[in-house]
Amino acid sequence: MRVNKFIKYVFIILFLLLVWWGIVVLFDVPSYIMPTPLYLLNYLFDYLFYGEMIPHIMTTLYEVLAGTALGIILGMVIGYLVAKSQVINNLLMPLILIFQISPKISIAPLFILWFGLGLTSKIVLVILVVSFPIIVNESNALKSINKDYIYLMKILKANRLQFFVKLELPFALSAVLSGIKVSVTQAMTGAVIGEMMGAKSGLGYLLTYGSEMFDINIILSSVIVLSIIGMVLYSLFDQIEKKLLYWR
Repeated sequence: MRVNKFIKYVFIILFLLLVWWGIVVLFDVPSYIMPTPLYLLNYLFDYLFYGEMIPHIMTTLYEVLAGTALGIILGMVIGYLVAKSQVINNLLMPLILIFQISPKISIAPLFILWFGLGLTSKIVLVILVVSFPIIVNESNALKSINKDYIYLMKILKANRLQFFVKLELPFALSAVLSGIKVSVTQAMTGAVIGEMMGAKSGLGYLLTYGSEMFDINIILSSVIVLSIIGMVLYSLFDQIEKKLLYWR
């Protein structure tokens, strides 16, 4: 089944590349507007192994991974507190919703002003993006626990730790992992937006640089690498979810 799925994806990619090449050749599109796939792949290969792209990739990866890890921890803590305390829910959720609803491109300059042009401002933006789906998913899962299970745990005189490990964690785990999968893709967006607003390195910085230099090759190379990183991270967390939720 997995082999067939892989073959299907390969055929789709090859078909899209063929259409791309056909449009460029048929309509004689200038290379500065749209290069051929082969030329772009050669450019990307040279830029990766002989150029300066690797440090930019590592910068973005660090921001995404650090921000995602901290966002998961923060999201799980806040999600649990929101689910268990109506006071905390009333205090925090309006503020969280305001930051989440606000366009990230408008929040990024604020974080850059507060935390500077370095990695910190981008990591904070990623944390903000990542934590929200986890907070919502976890709090909703905990609030939906059947009351009969809670009464049973009380009858069995379960302590607070047993309550969490035996009841709350299993119920929330599936929702949290689903939130994490969504968050990973959004983390890429958060990091890139932060870098485009103001940065000294990163793939978002390369996108801005390529736009300023009118260099379509830099822009498309950055987009391709970002897409690959996003797919790899999503697939990784998808496999982690399947391993942890093996009974599904």
